[in-house]
Amino acid sequence: MRLLDKQQYETWLESAEIIEQDPYGIKVLRLSDGTFLKLFRRKTLLSKNTLFPHAKRFASNAFRLQKIGIPCPEILGLYKMRNPYRSVVHYEPLPGDTLRQVLEKASPSQQVEVMTQLGSFVAHLHDLGVYFRSLHMGNIIKTPEGELGLIDISDMRCLGRPLSKWMRKRNYQHLLRYAEDWEQVQPVAHASFMMSLLK
Repeated sequence: MRLLDKQQYETWLESAEIIEQDPYGIKVLRLSDGTFLKLFRRKTLLSKNTLFPHAKRFASNAFRLQKIGIPCPEILGLYKMRNPYRSVVHYEPLPGDTLRQVLEKASPSQQVEVMTQLGSFVAHLHDLGVYFRSLHMGNIIKTPEGELGLIDISDMRCLGRPLSKWMRKRNYQHLLRYAEDWEQVQPVAHASFMMSLLK
């Protein structure tokens, strides 16, 4: 990871759009060229994130997903900042719309198609050994080519072997816990999702 000096960061910040922030500061920036900076703070000094920062984990997961053919952001650089400390990943976003956006505009028949594709996609991820605790409609992208891909991938593990039944169940629970997403899904589309998991 390279040191991101204050001058370079301030230059980027001048023309950037703040996408996400919290009381601790900026979390995501969209730069003027359309690329993104994602900044991760270190919550404690003594943690696994000291040796393997979130930005490195994000990049590592991106490379692993690309290797197994899952669309995801393209990594452009890894940085660290001091005072306050941040690990930073610079990336090209995955083009497309989130499933949340797609489902908002979809007709009932289109929802059935989308949810069937989602069920097959999740089952495929599990067969490939991908366990994604932050799996939800806002982190799944439908690309212009019609494929599904993943974003915001720091909270993910690639195990290199199919997930156990217990881990698959846990991951489904993560996906299903976002009630606001599922409220807009028609019952027939929800049923098609569940059926596609069993194929």
